[in-house]
Amino acid sequence: TALFAPDIEEEANSHFQRIYTSEIEIERVIQMLKGFKASTNQREQEVFACMIHNLFDEYRFFPRYPERELLITGKLFGSLIQHQLVSSITLGIALRYVLEALRKHNRSNMFKFGMCALEQFKSRLVEWPQYCHHINQISHIRESHKEIIDYIQRALSRSTQAGAGGQEPQQQGGG
Repeated sequence: TALFAPDIEEEANSHFQRIYTSEIEIERVIQMLKGFKASTNQREQEVFACMIHNLFDEYRFFPRYPERELLITGKLFGSLIQHQLVSSITLGIALRYVLEALRKHNRSNMFKFGMCALEQFKSRLVEWPQYCHHINQISHIRESHKEIIDYIQRALSRSTQAGAGGQEPQQQGGG
């Protein structure tokens, strides 16, 4: 059985078609998805859910994508994380997919996908110190992408400082 009605699938696919033919920019797609996610219109919510589902479902085929399409997908994927359009379990899966891609050979298209996605949400890295540690352990990133490692180091030092200061209000909040 299909997860989504045929007309929902068709609309979701038409949006992807417009993305890959450069008819619509990722930024506009993200704005549209934000609207759909927050919408009270059932159909828009379903198109949102369908687009997210299909994108994640496609992940296993990403290695077969041509480089241009994969970089577009990386930008879209990273933007979903950056703009908090995926959360909880889906966010965890998205972060894992990016990390898996970053661990691939640094000349592979999947690695390029991972770097492209990471670039979109790097301002949120401070929220995930453990994730930063995983990225730091990838030797080819340490060797060839010093700028991202430096960025992560700064993010980690900020999160450590924030963590030390962030403890106090929580203790006071119990009263």
